[in-house]
Amino acid sequence: MEREILPEELFSEIARLRREVETLKLEKYDLEILVETITEHADAIEVELRSRNQEIVKLNHQLALANKELEQLANVDGLTSLANRRHFDATLDREWKRLAREGQPLSLVLGDIDFFKRYNDSYGHQAGDECLRRVAQAFEQASKRPSDLAARYGGEEMAAILPNTESRGGIHVATEIHNFVESMKLEHTASPIHKYVTLSLGVATIVPDLKLPPTRLVNQADTALYTAKKNGRNCLVFFRKGL
Repeated sequence: MEREILPEELFSEIARLRREVETLKLEKYDLEILVETITEHADAIEVELRSRNQEIVKLNHQLALANKELEQLANVDGLTSLANRRHFDATLDREWKRLAREGQPLSLVLGDIDFFKRYNDSYGHQAGDECLRRVAQAFEQASKRPSDLAARYGGEEMAAILPNTESRGGIHVATEIHNFVESMKLEHTASPIHKYVTLSLGVATIVPDLKLPPTRLVNQADTALYTAKKNGRNCLVFFRKGL
Protein backbone atom coordinates (compact mmCIF):
# COMPACT_ATOMS: atom_id res chain seq x y z
CA MET A 1 0.00 0.00 0.00
CA GLU A 2 1.21 3.49 -0.81
CA ARG A 3 2.03 5.71 2.11
CA GLU A 4 -0.33 8.62 2.54
CA ILE A 5 1.38 11.95 2.03
CA LEU A 6 0.66 14.35 4.77
CA PRO A 7 -0.27 17.96 4.03
CA GLU A 8 2.78 19.18 5.95
CA GLU A 9 5.09 17.13 3.76
CA LEU A 10 3.41 18.41 0.63
CA PHE A 11 3.75 22.02 1.77
CA SER A 12 7.41 21.39 2.57
CA GLU A 13 8.05 19.88 -0.87
CA ILE A 14 6.32 22.77 -2.58
CA ALA A 15 8.39 25.23 -0.60
CA ARG A 16 11.59 23.38 -1.53
CA LEU A 17 10.67 23.38 -5.19
CA ARG A 18 9.88 27.08 -5.04
CA ARG A 19 13.28 27.76 -3.50
CA GLU A 20 14.98 25.75 -6.26
CA VAL A 21 13.01 27.64 -8.89
CA GLU A 22 14.10 30.96 -7.38
CA THR A 23 17.70 29.75 -7.25
CA LEU A 24 17.52 28.69 -10.91
CA LYS A 25 16.03 32.07 -11.83
CA LEU A 26 18.93 33.84 -10.12
CA GLU A 27 21.46 31.57 -11.85
CA LYS A 28 19.70 32.18 -15.17
CA TYR A 29 19.85 35.93 -14.58
CA ASP A 30 23.54 35.72 -13.72
CA LEU A 31 24.16 33.67 -16.86
CA GLU A 32 22.24 36.17 -18.99
CA ILE A 33 24.38 39.00 -17.58
CA LEU A 34 27.52 36.94 -18.23
CA VAL A 35 26.47 36.21 -21.82
CA GLU A 36 25.64 39.87 -22.38
CA THR A 37 29.00 40.93 -20.95
CA ILE A 38 30.86 38.37 -23.07
CA THR A 39 28.93 39.51 -26.16
CA GLU A 40 29.78 43.15 -25.47
CA HIS A 41 33.44 42.24 -24.99
CA ALA A 42 33.37 40.12 -28.14
CA ASP A 43 31.94 43.04 -30.12
CA ALA A 44 34.60 45.35 -28.69
CA ILE A 45 37.31 42.81 -29.47
CA GLU A 46 35.96 42.42 -33.02
CA VAL A 47 35.98 46.20 -33.53
CA GLU A 48 39.54 46.39 -32.17
CA LEU A 49 40.68 43.53 -34.40
CA ARG A 50 39.10 45.17 -37.43
CA SER A 51 40.85 48.43 -36.58
CA ARG A 52 44.19 46.68 -36.11
CA ASN A 53 43.79 44.81 -39.41
CA GLN A 54 43.10 48.08 -41.22
CA GLU A 55 46.14 49.60 -39.56
CA ILE A 56 48.28 46.62 -40.63
CA VAL A 57 47.05 46.94 -44.23
CA LYS A 58 47.86 50.67 -44.18
CA LEU A 59 51.31 50.09 -42.70
CA ASN A 60 52.06 47.32 -45.24
CA HIS A 61 51.10 49.71 -48.04
CA GLN A 62 53.36 52.42 -46.62
CA LEU A 63 56.15 49.87 -46.23
CA ALA A 64 55.77 48.74 -49.86
CA LEU A 65 55.95 52.37 -51.04
CA ALA A 66 59.00 53.01 -48.86
CA ASN A 67 60.73 49.89 -50.21
CA LYS A 68 59.91 50.93 -53.77
CA GLU A 69 61.30 54.41 -53.12
CA LEU A 70 64.41 52.92 -51.51
CA GLU A 71 64.92 50.59 -54.47
CA GLN A 72 64.54 53.54 -56.84
CA LEU A 73 67.06 55.57 -54.87
CA ALA A 74 69.47 52.64 -55.03
CA ASN A 75 69.11 52.47 -58.83
CA VAL A 76 69.00 56.16 -59.78
CA ASP A 77 71.81 58.68 -60.16
CA GLY A 78 71.09 61.55 -57.79
CA LEU A 79 72.31 64.29 -60.12
CA THR A 80 70.88 63.33 -63.51
CA SER A 81 67.95 61.06 -62.47
CA LEU A 82 69.18 58.51 -65.01
CA ALA A 83 69.88 54.94 -63.99
CA ASN A 84 73.13 54.71 -62.04
CA ARG A 85 76.09 52.44 -62.79
CA ARG A 86 74.75 49.71 -60.50
CA HIS A 87 71.45 49.62 -62.39
CA PHE A 88 73.28 49.79 -65.71
CA ASP A 89 75.43 46.74 -64.88
CA ALA A 90 72.45 44.72 -63.63
CA THR A 91 70.33 45.56 -66.68
CA LEU A 92 73.12 44.82 -69.14
CA ASP A 93 73.74 41.45 -67.50
CA ARG A 94 70.04 40.56 -67.51
CA GLU A 95 69.47 41.61 -71.15
CA TRP A 96 72.68 39.88 -72.26
CA LYS A 97 71.42 36.56 -70.90
CA ARG A 98 67.90 37.01 -72.24
CA LEU A 99 68.97 38.00 -75.75
CA ALA A 100 71.59 35.24 -75.84
CA ARG A 101 68.78 32.73 -75.32
CA GLU A 102 66.61 34.42 -77.96
CA GLY A 103 69.43 35.02 -80.45
CA GLN A 104 68.50 38.71 -80.73
CA PRO A 105 70.82 41.74 -81.03
CA LEU A 106 71.77 44.15 -78.26
CA SER A 107 73.07 47.65 -78.97
CA LEU A 108 74.92 50.01 -76.66
CA VAL A 109 75.56 53.74 -77.02
CA LEU A 110 78.30 55.39 -74.96
CA GLY A 111 78.57 59.17 -75.00
CA ASP A 112 81.09 61.57 -73.51
CA ILE A 113 80.81 65.36 -73.22
CA ASP A 114 83.68 66.92 -75.13
CA PHE A 115 86.12 68.98 -73.03
CA PHE A 116 83.87 68.80 -69.98
CA LYS A 117 86.71 69.60 -67.57
CA ARG A 118 87.28 72.87 -69.40
CA TYR A 119 83.55 73.56 -69.15
CA ASN A 120 83.65 73.04 -65.38
CA ASP A 121 86.74 75.21 -65.01
CA SER A 122 85.20 78.02 -67.07
CA TYR A 123 81.59 78.02 -65.85
CA GLY A 124 81.84 76.44 -62.39
CA HIS A 125 80.62 73.16 -60.94
CA GLN A 126 76.99 74.24 -60.62
CA ALA A 127 76.85 75.02 -64.32
CA GLY A 128 78.68 71.75 -64.95
CA ASP A 129 76.01 69.85 -63.02
CA GLU A 130 73.29 71.57 -65.02
CA CYS A 131 75.10 70.65 -68.23
CA LEU A 132 75.15 67.00 -67.14
CA ARG A 133 71.43 67.13 -66.42
CA ARG A 134 70.67 68.60 -69.84
CA VAL A 135 72.74 65.98 -71.66
CA ALA A 136 71.06 63.30 -69.53
CA GLN A 137 67.71 64.54 -70.85
CA ALA A 138 68.93 63.88 -74.39
CA PHE A 139 69.76 60.27 -73.51
CA GLU A 140 66.41 59.88 -71.75
CA GLN A 141 64.44 61.31 -74.68
CA ALA A 142 66.19 59.08 -77.21
CA SER A 143 65.66 55.91 -75.13
CA LYS A 144 61.96 55.72 -75.96
CA ARG A 145 60.98 52.08 -75.45
CA PRO A 146 60.20 50.61 -72.01
CA SER A 147 63.03 48.12 -72.45
CA ASP A 148 65.61 50.84 -73.25
CA LEU A 149 67.73 52.14 -70.39
CA ALA A 150 69.49 55.51 -70.23
CA ALA A 151 72.21 55.58 -67.58
CA ARG A 152 74.98 57.70 -66.20
CA TYR A 153 77.96 55.46 -66.78
CA GLY A 154 80.42 57.60 -64.85
CA GLY A 155 81.53 61.23 -64.64
CA GLU A 156 80.48 62.97 -67.84
CA GLU A 157 79.97 59.66 -69.65
CA MET A 158 76.45 58.38 -70.29
CA ALA A 159 75.01 55.28 -71.91
CA ALA A 160 71.93 53.82 -73.52
CA ILE A 161 71.20 50.08 -73.44
CA LEU A 162 69.02 49.14 -76.43
CA PRO A 163 67.71 45.54 -76.34
CA ASN A 164 66.43 43.90 -79.54
CA THR A 165 68.14 46.65 -81.55
CA GLU A 166 70.24 46.11 -84.66
CA SER A 167 73.16 48.34 -85.65
CA ARG A 168 70.98 50.67 -87.70
CA GLY A 169 68.73 51.26 -84.69
CA GLY A 170 71.70 51.89 -82.42
CA ILE A 171 73.15 54.44 -84.83
CA HIS A 172 69.72 56.10 -85.11
CA VAL A 173 69.43 56.51 -81.32
CA ALA A 174 72.99 57.86 -81.09
CA THR A 175 72.23 60.35 -83.86
CA GLU A 176 69.10 61.49 -82.01
CA ILE A 177 71.11 62.02 -78.83
CA HIS A 178 73.71 64.03 -80.75
CA ASN A 179 71.02 66.15 -82.40
CA PHE A 180 69.19 66.75 -79.11
CA VAL A 181 72.35 68.07 -77.47
CA GLU A 182 73.20 70.16 -80.53
CA SER A 183 69.74 71.76 -80.46
CA MET A 184 70.20 72.79 -76.81
CA LYS A 185 72.95 75.24 -77.82
CA LEU A 186 74.70 75.08 -74.44
CA GLU A 187 77.45 77.68 -74.65
CA HIS A 188 80.99 76.30 -74.31
CA THR A 189 83.49 79.04 -75.14
CA ALA A 190 86.33 76.97 -73.64
CA SER A 191 85.89 74.25 -76.26
CA PRO A 192 88.48 74.35 -79.05
CA ILE A 193 86.14 72.63 -81.52
CA HIS A 194 82.74 74.34 -81.12
CA LYS A 195 81.10 77.28 -79.36
CA TYR A 196 78.45 74.94 -77.93
CA VAL A 197 78.60 71.73 -75.88
CA THR A 198 79.18 68.70 -78.10
CA LEU A 199 79.25 64.93 -77.67
CA SER A 200 81.46 62.12 -78.85
CA LEU A 201 79.55 58.86 -79.22
CA GLY A 202 80.49 55.22 -79.65
CA VAL A 203 77.97 52.60 -80.77
CA ALA A 204 78.29 48.82 -80.76
CA THR A 205 75.89 45.99 -81.60
CA ILE A 206 76.27 42.32 -80.86
CA VAL A 207 74.18 39.17 -80.60
CA PRO A 208 75.03 38.10 -77.04
CA ASP A 209 76.68 34.76 -76.36
CA LEU A 210 76.51 33.13 -72.93
CA LYS A 211 80.11 32.03 -73.40
CA LEU A 212 81.16 35.69 -73.48
CA PRO A 213 80.81 38.37 -70.77
CA PRO A 214 78.63 41.47 -71.30
CA THR A 215 81.78 43.56 -71.01
CA ARG A 216 82.52 42.47 -74.59
CA LEU A 217 79.83 44.89 -75.79
CA VAL A 218 80.99 47.64 -73.41
CA ASN A 219 84.56 47.31 -74.64
CA GLN A 220 83.44 47.56 -78.26
CA ALA A 221 81.35 50.69 -77.60
CA ASP A 222 84.23 52.18 -75.62
CA THR A 223 86.63 51.50 -78.49
CA ALA A 224 84.23 53.25 -80.87
CA LEU A 225 83.96 56.19 -78.45
CA TYR A 226 87.75 56.45 -78.21
CA THR A 227 87.92 56.48 -82.02
CA ALA A 228 85.32 59.28 -82.16
CA LYS A 229 87.49 61.36 -79.83
CA LYS A 230 90.59 60.56 -81.85
CA ASN A 231 88.78 61.62 -85.02
CA GLY A 232 88.23 65.12 -83.66
CA ARG A 233 85.22 64.67 -81.33
CA ASN A 234 81.66 65.91 -81.94
CA CYS A 235 80.84 62.79 -83.95
CA LEU A 236 79.69 59.21 -83.58
CA VAL A 237 81.53 56.04 -84.55
CA PHE A 238 80.08 52.56 -84.93
CA PHE A 239 82.33 49.73 -83.81
CA ARG A 240 83.81 47.53 -86.50
CA LYS A 241 86.68 45.12 -86.30
CA GLY A 242 89.96 46.83 -86.91
CA LEU A 243 89.18 50.06 -85.04
